Amino acid sequence: MHVGVVSFKIKLFGINSLKEKRSLVKRLINDIRNKFNVSVSEVGMCDSKGWAEIGVAVVNSAKEVVDSTIEQISNILESTYGVEVVELEREGW
Repeated sequence: MHVGVVSFKIKLFGINSLKEKRSLVKRLINDIRNKFNVSVSEVGMCDSKGWAEIGVAVVNSAKEVVDSTIEQISNILESTYGVEVVELEREGW
């Protein structure tokens, strides 16, 4: 069994209120959950309008699938308008 845990620190552009931020982050989280069989949550910077931290955990019997899933999630976040992935912290077992 292989486990991958990733924390994405992301910069949000064009956000004027916490309500807008939470709406965007909730949409990103739901998109990731619907496309992949992973656990995902906002894990930090909850009260900041311009920043968010999203944590993702992936479990699979094949390391290649874990790596591929994390790469695809990273690509989704990087291609989202108004979002820039500033830091990515990854652990794997």
